[in-house]
Amino acid sequence: MQKVNRKAHVGKSSNEKEAYKNFLSQRFKLDKTEEDPENPTKTDSSNFDSDDFDNIKPQGKSWRLKVKDFLQSNWNITIVGGVIVLVVGLVFSFTFKQGVQEEKISGMENRVGKVEQKVDNLTADVGAVNQNVSGMKIEFGKDIEFIKDKLSGNK
Repeated sequence: MQKVNRKAHVGKSSNEKEAYKNFLSQRFKLDKTEEDPENPTKTDSSNFDSDDFDNIKPQGKSWRLKVKDFLQSNWNITIVGGVIVLVVGLVFSFTFKQGVQEEKISGMENRVGKVEQKVDNLTADVGAVNQNVSGMKIEFGKDIEFIKDKLSGNK
Protein backbone atom coordinates (compact mmCIF):
# COMPACT_ATOMS: atom_id res chain seq x y z
CA MET A 1 0.00 0.00 0.00
CA GLN A 2 1.24 3.41 -0.97
CA LYS A 3 1.73 6.02 1.79
CA VAL A 4 -0.39 9.19 1.36
CA ASN A 5 1.27 12.55 1.94
CA ARG A 6 -1.43 14.44 3.79
CA LYS A 7 0.51 17.74 3.80
CA ALA A 8 0.72 17.95 0.01
CA HIS A 9 -1.64 20.39 -1.70
CA VAL A 10 -4.10 18.84 -4.09
CA GLY A 11 -6.41 20.87 -6.31
CA LYS A 12 -10.19 20.43 -6.43
CA SER A 13 -11.87 18.26 -8.96
CA SER A 14 -14.25 19.84 -11.45
CA ASN A 15 -17.29 18.60 -9.47
CA GLU A 16 -15.91 20.13 -6.28
CA LYS A 17 -15.23 23.41 -8.04
CA GLU A 18 -18.81 23.52 -9.37
CA ALA A 19 -20.28 22.79 -5.95
CA TYR A 20 -18.18 25.55 -4.40
CA LYS A 21 -19.29 28.10 -7.03
CA ASN A 22 -22.92 27.18 -6.39
CA PHE A 23 -22.42 27.62 -2.66
CA LEU A 24 -20.88 31.06 -3.14
CA SER A 25 -23.65 32.23 -5.45
CA GLN A 26 -26.37 31.08 -3.03
CA ARG A 27 -24.66 32.35 0.09
CA PHE A 28 -26.18 35.81 -0.11
CA LYS A 29 -29.60 34.55 -1.11
CA LEU A 30 -30.08 32.46 2.03
CA ASP A 31 -32.81 33.49 4.43
CA LYS A 32 -31.55 35.37 7.43
CA THR A 33 -32.59 34.40 10.90
CA GLU A 34 -34.09 36.90 13.28
CA GLU A 35 -32.47 37.59 16.61
CA ASP A 36 -34.30 36.68 19.75
CA PRO A 37 -35.45 39.67 21.77
CA GLU A 38 -33.07 40.48 24.60
CA ASN A 39 -34.25 39.42 28.02
CA PRO A 40 -32.90 41.90 30.60
CA THR A 41 -33.57 39.54 33.48
CA LYS A 42 -31.01 37.07 32.20
CA THR A 43 -27.61 37.41 33.79
CA ASP A 44 -25.74 34.76 31.89
CA SER A 45 -25.98 36.41 28.48
CA SER A 46 -24.16 39.38 27.05
CA ASN A 47 -24.37 41.35 23.87
CA PHE A 48 -21.14 40.77 21.98
CA ASP A 49 -22.33 42.73 18.98
CA SER A 50 -22.08 46.09 20.73
CA ASP A 51 -20.12 48.97 19.29
CA ASP A 52 -17.89 49.11 22.36
CA PHE A 53 -15.68 46.41 20.95
CA ASP A 54 -15.34 48.26 17.65
CA ASN A 55 -14.25 51.51 19.33
CA ILE A 56 -11.44 50.00 21.37
CA LYS A 57 -8.14 51.30 20.08
CA PRO A 58 -5.09 49.11 20.24
CA GLN A 59 -2.79 50.07 23.07
CA GLY A 60 0.47 51.61 21.89
CA LYS A 61 3.93 51.20 23.30
CA SER A 62 4.72 52.81 26.62
CA TRP A 63 7.10 55.76 26.55
CA ARG A 64 9.74 53.64 28.30
CA LEU A 65 9.70 51.07 25.51
CA LYS A 66 9.78 53.82 22.88
CA VAL A 67 12.81 55.42 24.54
CA LYS A 68 14.52 52.05 24.96
CA ASP A 69 13.95 51.17 21.28
CA PHE A 70 15.22 54.59 20.17
CA LEU A 71 18.35 54.33 22.30
CA GLN A 72 19.09 50.81 21.07
CA SER A 73 18.65 51.71 17.43
CA ASN A 74 20.52 55.05 17.68
CA TRP A 75 23.42 54.24 20.01
CA ASN A 76 25.74 56.93 18.55
CA ILE A 77 23.17 59.65 19.31
CA THR A 78 22.79 58.12 22.79
CA ILE A 79 26.53 58.36 23.49
CA VAL A 80 26.84 61.93 22.20
CA GLY A 81 23.69 62.97 24.08
CA GLY A 82 24.97 61.34 27.26
CA VAL A 83 28.27 63.20 27.01
CA ILE A 84 26.46 66.50 26.42
CA VAL A 85 24.15 65.92 29.40
CA LEU A 86 27.16 65.03 31.57
CA VAL A 87 29.09 68.15 30.53
CA VAL A 88 26.07 70.42 31.08
CA GLY A 89 25.48 68.84 34.48
CA LEU A 90 29.10 69.33 35.50
CA VAL A 91 29.04 72.97 34.35
CA PHE A 92 25.91 73.68 36.41
CA SER A 93 27.40 71.88 39.41
CA PHE A 94 30.67 73.84 39.10
CA THR A 95 28.81 77.14 38.72
CA PHE A 96 26.66 76.41 41.77
CA LYS A 97 29.66 75.42 43.90
CA GLN A 98 31.58 78.50 42.75
CA GLY A 99 28.64 80.72 43.76
CA VAL A 100 28.54 79.09 47.19
CA GLN A 101 32.30 79.67 47.63
CA GLU A 102 31.98 83.30 46.54
CA GLU A 103 29.20 83.79 49.11
CA LYS A 104 31.38 82.27 51.83
CA ILE A 105 34.30 84.54 50.85
CA SER A 106 32.01 87.58 50.88
CA GLY A 107 30.79 86.63 54.36
CA MET A 108 34.38 86.25 55.56
CA GLU A 109 35.33 89.65 54.12
CA ASN A 110 32.41 91.23 56.01
CA ARG A 111 33.49 89.56 59.26
CA VAL A 112 37.14 90.59 58.75
CA GLY A 113 35.97 94.17 58.10
CA LYS A 114 34.00 94.12 61.36
CA VAL A 115 37.02 92.73 63.25
CA GLU A 116 39.26 95.44 61.76
CA GLN A 117 36.75 98.10 62.81
CA LYS A 118 36.69 96.70 66.36
CA VAL A 119 40.50 96.64 66.45
CA ASP A 120 40.58 100.29 65.32
CA ASN A 121 38.06 101.18 68.03
CA LEU A 122 40.12 99.33 70.63
CA THR A 123 43.30 101.07 69.45
CA ALA A 124 41.59 104.42 69.79
CA ASP A 125 40.35 103.45 73.26
CA VAL A 126 43.84 102.28 74.25
CA GLY A 127 45.25 105.59 72.99
CA ALA A 128 42.76 107.48 75.14
CA VAL A 129 43.55 105.30 78.15
CA ASN A 130 47.27 105.81 77.48
CA GLN A 131 46.80 109.60 77.46
CA ASN A 132 44.82 109.39 80.71
CA VAL A 133 47.51 107.19 82.29
CA SER A 134 50.22 109.63 81.11
CA GLY A 135 48.29 112.50 82.61
CA MET A 136 47.86 110.56 85.82
CA LYS A 137 51.62 109.78 85.88
CA ILE A 138 52.43 113.44 85.56
CA GLU A 139 49.98 114.40 88.26
CA PHE A 140 51.12 111.54 90.46
CA GLY A 141 54.75 112.54 89.92
CA LYS A 142 53.92 116.12 90.94
CA ASP A 143 52.14 114.84 94.03
CA ILE A 144 55.14 112.70 95.01
CA GLU A 145 57.52 115.63 94.57
CA PHE A 146 55.23 117.80 96.66
CA ILE A 147 55.15 115.17 99.40
CA LYS A 148 58.96 114.77 99.25
CA ASP A 149 59.39 118.51 99.49
CA LYS A 150 57.06 118.67 102.45
CA LEU A 151 58.85 115.86 104.17
CA SER A 152 62.29 117.25 103.53
CA GLY A 153 61.17 120.68 104.54
CA ASN A 154 62.29 122.57 101.48
CA LYS A 155 59.19 124.56 101.18
